[in-house]
Amino acid sequence: MNFIESFLTAVALSTDAFACSVIYGKITGTERFKKAFTIGFTFGMFQFIMPIIGFAAGSSIRNLIDTYDHWLAFILLALVSLKMLKDAFSKEEKEKESKLNIVTLVSLGIATSLDALAVGLSAGLLHANILFTAGIIGVVCFIISASGFLIGQKLASLKRLDNVLNIFAALVLFGIGLSILYEHGVFN
Repeated sequence: MNFIESFLTAVALSTDAFACSVIYGKITGTERFKKAFTIGFTFGMFQFIMPIIGFAAGSSIRNLIDTYDHWLAFILLALVSLKMLKDAFSKEEKEKESKLNIVTLVSLGIATSLDALAVGLSAGLLHANILFTAGIIGVVCFIISASGFLIGQKLASLKRLDNVLNIFAALVLFGIGLSILYEHGVFN
């Protein structure tokens, strides 16, 4: 992945973390900068680590599926996109917790970074520079999550924006999947 693809992937992957950060920002009133840093660091770290784990898995099976790697990468990104679209149109109300403790942070960090695991697997299949990509994903997620926390303290209701962000993220990831197919000559 080049810088632009990595950056757009990072923004797309950060939307779940952003939504959680905004919710916590809305319900947490004290030590706002410390908590913004903590939540940003936690989400950013998980978003950095998960693609590396996925990359390791993708690299280990690369020789077995080299001929079909671009299709597998596209399918994984398409599945993540479909999940994000499903989340955007789901009628289910998202649960809100009021405590920002380590167990909650780690749980949310894992839950919001599972999509990054699939992206890392795709990157492993495509021989990408994972440290570069994961670094961009981690830094962008940190900034977006910390900002989301601070924004959440200022805004009352973001349910509609949450859906828009999920739709945007899904379209970006699907577009990256199509770009991978294009780079491998599928549309020629």
